[in-house]
Amino acid sequence: MPGFEIFGDEERKEVTDVLDTGVLFRYGFEGARNGHFKALEFEKKLGDITGAAFSHLCSSGTAALCTALAACGIGAGDEVIVPPFTFVATFEAVISAGAIPVFAEIDETLCLNPDRLEAAL
Repeated sequence: MPGFEIFGDEERKEVTDVLDTGVLFRYGFEGARNGHFKALEFEKKLGDITGAAFSHLCSSGTAALCTALAACGIGAGDEVIVPPFTFVATFEAVISAGAIPVFAEIDETLCLNPDRLEAAL
């Protein structure tokens, strides 16, 4: 699989350290971790680098979108503007939250067209 060549000894050691604890979960099992809190350490470092007050690792982009919508209080009956040219998770997360996806067209940059975005409000 392309990309495997970027994994060197350092990356393999970090993964092995986690696997050797026998704990593959983000939360809990503090006693079994033997001080290994890789996800928590990464979240803190990411927050420090980006200046964000909070950061939270997710298992996928879909999980990240669902988490973001929940954090914003998006729920049943709310409308969320999304581009029609996107990965399916974009509107699946909105539907999963009970909200309604509202499409606004993209422009030549393949991003939301500001004029269409305003019209969708």
